Amino acid sequence: MLKKSKYILGITALCLPLIARAADVDADVVELYKLVGNWYNNLLLPLGSVIAGIVIIIGGIAYSTSGGEPSKIQKGKELIIGAITGEILLLCAYLIVRQVIA
Repeated sequence: MLKKSKYILGITALCLPLIARAADVDADVVELYKLVGNWYNNLLLPLGSVIAGIVIIIGGIAYSTSGGEPSKIQKGKELIIGAITGEILLLCAYLIVRQVIA
């Protein structure tokens, strides 16, 4: 899960120069940014949040049913931390998208 978070963070970092140049491009590209932003806000953000919530619940169940076994406790913690990290990245991306659309 942590590898996926790093992957998403890397993609976001690669997109930042494009976002910074949004004021210098013509209207067609700005419309494309708005289309992508709306797609993100209406589909990816809610879907990602629901998936993160489900993973947190699964991690909590794994943690609480571990029976003191260290490997199962670690697996539950990793699931919860990965889901929280992914949700934070989703919210940061939302802030970036909102700035581009505005």
